[in-house]
Amino acid sequence: MTLRGCCIVAALVAFVPMRADAALAKAERSVLSQYVGALQAGRYDAAFTLLSRDEQRYFGSAANYASVFAADRLKIDAFSIVASKTDRLGTVALVSERIEFFDQAHQSPGRVTAKVAYGILRAGSGYAIKDPYHPWRALAPADFAGDTNGVRVLVRKLSFYSGRLEMVATFQNSADRPVTLLPYGRTSLRDESGKSYAPIFSRLPGLTDKTLYTGLRLPPSGEYTGLMTFLTPARFAPASLTLTIAPALFDRADAPFEIPLPAFQLPT
Repeated sequence: MTLRGCCIVAALVAFVPMRADAALAKAERSVLSQYVGALQAGRYDAAFTLLSRDEQRYFGSAANYASVFAADRLKIDAFSIVASKTDRLGTVALVSERIEFFDQAHQSPGRVTAKVAYGILRAGSGYAIKDPYHPWRALAPADFAGDTNGVRVLVRKLSFYSGRLEMVATFQNSADRPVTLLPYGRTSLRDESGKSYAPIFSRLPGLTDKTLYTGLRLPPSGEYTGLMTFLTPARFAPASLTLTIAPALFDRADAPFEIPLPAFQLPT
């Protein structure tokens, strides 16, 4: 349940007529309360066992599943089931959650109250949870950064989805003159085999950062945190990643330059 996922789900369910919470069957309410309660307690192994088999296959392991919450330092302080909707495919329940998380853009703790949708599906003689919109694995690297000519790029978070890798990065300018970055120009992400993966160009704001796409101009001491998404194989699990951001151009400079980052070894 990343914060971004919470917002997406809340936006989707806003258009779905929902009934009062009291309409949930006792068994449905029980499995949902157990699931969100396990998340609240940080018992991710227990929460993983309550997911549907399809969801468990998507994450691959309880460790991958737990990494999604760890990367955002996400904690549920309190929750309440507020509404639900049932059709022939199952039940969607809406849960109001008071959440603490780490705001990557500002590098500081954040708090929000969000309405999050969960699926409740038949599973044998009981029920299981569908908790969509997550990456199947996420990481918050501590040392994935590079600096060229006083322009620094720090990768804050990596989120692995089926067919794409989402990267949150901070761009900083400690030079004495403005710099313009056009990372959708020649930026490449490479794995340990040397294979390169290009950024996704899209009109969807969740896939393409408009500021980075049109060009980021940073004054001296300027900083910006944005998102880039790379097209990858469906189950992309590299041993290491190397990122090169390009091109970047100082005001009145004759030629652009690149910002290569050292290889980042992904934990196994």
